[in-house]
Amino acid sequence: MRLSARRQNRGFTLVELMGVVAIVGILATLAVYGVRKYILSAKASEAIQMIGSIKAAQESYKAETFAYLDVSGTHTLTTLYPMSTPSSKAYGWGDVTTDQGKAFRTLGVQADAPVRFGYACAAGDGSNAIPSHGSSQTIANWPTASGGVPWYVVRAVGDLDGDSTQSIYASASFTGQIIIDKEGE
Repeated sequence: MRLSARRQNRGFTLVELMGVVAIVGILATLAVYGVRKYILSAKASEAIQMIGSIKAAQESYKAETFAYLDVSGTHTLTTLYPMSTPSSKAYGWGDVTTDQGKAFRTLGVQADAPVRFGYACAAGDGSNAIPSHGSSQTIANWPTASGGVPWYVVRAVGDLDGDSTQSIYASASFTGQIIIDKEGE
């Protein structure tokens, strides 16, 4: 009777404990990866929302003035607003001391919170060349000339995780799509 009682209170072996620790470690690694990806995806949704707001504002502006507003002032997408170089920091929207800030205010584009992406919006009356969307992707239907038709291109650039790899989101008056390059980087 004493021998069988001893076998029942034996406990776990070292191999069993090591197996449990390994399984818990793997699950923790997967959880951290999943949460990080979810957080970056949530931050990236800002760009999609703001591009949609800028596109709607451009269409409203054109309905009133019969032209798109060239926020850049140069028909190019070289200068970003509200920061010149995206980083993992958030920046306030609405600084009207810059020409781009004034132009975005004229369009009526507002941000509910500080933004993590820099935005550029160029427009032309049809006599200007259409700038590239700025991503490394090849877009089959992206025109270089407008054929005399007014246009605008909007781009969002961000570095959400601070690793100097930029995510680029772009759209234009001639497409309903948002082009995404390196989402969440």
